[in-house]
Amino acid sequence: MNEFLQTLFPALLAATLLALLALRKKALTRGGLMLAWLLAVVIGLCGGMGAFAALAATFLCTIIAGKLSGKTGAAIGRALHAKTGRRDAQQIMCNVFVGALMLLFLALTNRRIFLWAYGGAMAASLSDSMASELGVLSRRTPRDICTLRFVEKGLSGGVTALGLGASLLGGAIIGGICALAWDGWGMFLSIAAAGFFAAVCDSVLGSRFQAKYRCARCGALTEKPLHCDTPATLERGARFVTNDAVNFINNVIGALAAAGLYCLHF
Repeated sequence: MNEFLQTLFPALLAATLLALLALRKKALTRGGLMLAWLLAVVIGLCGGMGAFAALAATFLCTIIAGKLSGKTGAAIGRALHAKTGRRDAQQIMCNVFVGALMLLFLALTNRRIFLWAYGGAMAASLSDSMASELGVLSRRTPRDICTLRFVEKGLSGGVTALGLGASLLGGAIIGGICALAWDGWGMFLSIAAAGFFAAVCDSVLGSRFQAKYRCARCGALTEKPLHCDTPATLERGARFVTNDAVNFINNVIGALAAAGLYCLHF
């Protein structure tokens, strides 16, 4: 019991401090803040401070990348994306839940593969976020990852060299934290690779399956079902494949990729 309390108190404190920072930065809705706090407690309790450091780095780097994208990123988000501004509970669920689940499995089974899977999930989340936020700053027009045709900046499935580089950096940041906390150089390479691979898969899913609409009023291709205060027409993809759904799959891919590399490594 004493050992549990010694783990619980630091987890509660760290989760509360991170929640207060999110509140100050106005980064989350009320529901998103409550869910983020709960998942942070689970992560700190089941994975320790190393796991919490990976979560905190994902949150902080996403905020920094958003600040760097500035007005350009904000304008593109308002024009193209269904959700902008503060992240809600559904977005938190799709970007953090898989990682928290992996650590629950770790606590229940004590199998180290789930620690690597956690790192892969968080690396996937940060890789995708950094690519999305910083890729819009590229001077070059993005190309669809599947067709190689030029697409509008910020549209899911479009990639640039800058965005791919930012994605690789995101994976490397989480890989570095995991390596310092646990399994060294091999873990660093595996987590970074898993995050980057998941982000590339995210772009493929965004290109091929994510819902995209044509505005009946202005003719713009957008990810918003309502554009110019008018219902837009589904042009390609499936209505239920939203950006949140793609992000959730991205996290699953990252976790599976890291787990697979763990099996090869050990």
